[in-house]
Amino acid sequence: WYQRRVRGARVMLFVGGPGTQGPGMIVSEDLKEAIRSHHDIDKNDVPYMKKASRFYEGLATRAAKNGHTIDIFSAALHQTGLHEMRHLTMFTGGHMVLADAFATTLFKQSYQMLFAKNEKGEHKMGFNVNVEVKSTRELKVTGALGPCVSLARKGPNVSDTELGIGGTNVWQLCSGDPTTTLAIFFEVSSQQGTPPAGGRGAVQFISQYQHINGTKRIRVTTLARHWADPVANIQHVAAGFDQEVSAALMARIAVNRNETDNDGPDVLRWLDRMLIRLCQKFGDFNKEDAGSFKFPDNFTLYPQFMFHLRRSQFLQVFNNSPDETAYYRHKLMKEDVSNSMIMIQPYLYSYPLTDLPSLCSWIPCPLFLIGSSLWTLSST
Repeated sequence: WYQRRVRGARVMLFVGGPGTQGPGMIVSEDLKEAIRSHHDIDKNDVPYMKKASRFYEGLATRAAKNGHTIDIFSAALHQTGLHEMRHLTMFTGGHMVLADAFATTLFKQSYQMLFAKNEKGEHKMGFNVNVEVKSTRELKVTGALGPCVSLARKGPNVSDTELGIGGTNVWQLCSGDPTTTLAIFFEVSSQQGTPPAGGRGAVQFISQYQHINGTKRIRVTTLARHWADPVANIQHVAAGFDQEVSAALMARIAVNRNETDNDGPDVLRWLDRMLIRLCQKFGDFNKEDAGSFKFPDNFTLYPQFMFHLRRSQFLQVFNNSPDETAYYRHKLMKEDVSNSMIMIQPYLYSYPLTDLPSLCSWIPCPLFLIGSSLWTLSST
């Protein structure tokens, strides 16, 4: 990676319409022909989509190999081909922006945020991020989900089971910013038997990247946790559950299954089964008495997260174009937990007239704004 002396770079693509010529053709020039929809994809009535997707995927692979990031800024009242070009940003860690026109204030503000600087006057971005994962022998890496590509380095802690981009313990992100996040999954190795009681499992993340000033930097993060018997010490397992992180991870897994299997209803059924298994494992209830069910305090919000995820634009394509679906899923696979949860379940923020904006804690407030919409509720 560094031996090839790859230097980071950004390629910014401003798209005002779909491609109508060449191998990346999205739709023909004939105005009678409509651009593909989700209904056309389901019927396999997409004469250009597969060829164009392969072409852009090949470009994305070449760009990622050379450490170049591709950003796509799409501004049009109709689709421009983000569905076919989605690999360009996902493989290279680039940004994807969807707007109605380049001249709008919202687009200009979004574009300017890309060049935001920190207190030292440096752009908030790094290039050629190389993430390596090491772990104790009881833990095996199954894969990663996020804006990255595999470097195909298989170490002793790599599992035969793959989830997302698997078969390796090293991934490359062509660029990263403070909110770029990778989801890395592990499994307990069955070859090692039951982990030792009272022992510790450790995971180490080694991140190397090229700073904006051209220097090479290395960051090492090491985590260690006690092993707990999932039968005898179920309460210790439950105490380590983070419902927001779990919801964000489940959302990425569900989107990945939807992208690879292309079976929306099956993904929804899988989410339902996983929620039922969680309730059976950690819920406290009496048989034949639905009113007796009770979750631990750090589990109580998880069912409603799944409720909103099942109905979100990440899994439901009704009333969305393929370009919009690609945009939403790209954002979910790239953003951190906080931003992901806002997209899955919008928060309710309060804006007191005499104070700074704060998260509403169910205290009477004079003004409420729901999510990112323009709906305003007044309170007396």
